[in-house]
Amino acid sequence: MNLVPLDDGGSPVPLKSDGICGRKTVDAIERFQIHHFGWHAADGLVEPAKWTFKRLVLYSFPNLELPPQPTRRAEPRSTKFIIMRENSRESFGASNHDYYFEIRSVPHNFASVYYLERRPIAKPRPIPTKFNGHFSIFHTKKPVTTKEFQCQAVFFSREQVDRQVDSHLSLFLDSGVVQVPMQSHLIGPNGMVRFSQGGASTFQSGTFAFVSLADQVF
Repeated sequence: MNLVPLDDGGSPVPLKSDGICGRKTVDAIERFQIHHFGWHAADGLVEPAKWTFKRLVLYSFPNLELPPQPTRRAEPRSTKFIIMRENSRESFGASNHDYYFEIRSVPHNFASVYYLERRPIAKPRPIPTKFNGHFSIFHTKKPVTTKEFQCQAVFFSREQVDRQVDSHLSLFLDSGVVQVPMQSHLIGPNGMVRFSQGGASTFQSGTFAFVSLADQVF
């Protein structure tokens, strides 16, 4: 991993050659996998004969010829999608300042990752997480691919009685506004705002920016 340049998915800090695959090493592997193979190919594993191993070998043996990777098939357009919130460590956990969203088409199962940019800063690198069942379904007025959702967006949460929270994500697309009810919230134990006596509301707005394809579908 230490032979991989930073701009090619290498680790920002040198790794110790101690034979231990600790958290820093796994993070470096996942960073490399996200850069080369996409979001959900990042499992933190380097296994013989698999693509992470093959790609890393090239940094030690640059003249080695590898078989070509399978070609990705073209993404069909759809009008039905699911969306789920993802953070850098856990899908709905404490890192609530990471506004990553995965949009996946139905029934084709293609996916793209977006980041709600509140201000023009360098985006943190997300660490993929396992799907935990929290998602929302929405429809578009015309067929599109998952790569066509970059737009202005507002993520809004309002507290109701008995600590119930309603949240939605509004996407201001060229074809019209799409309002998506969300199962993750900005108010509550893991939110930006704690529960009050009722009536609290908050929002985050900015550019809903395309980050990468979420995984490789062949």
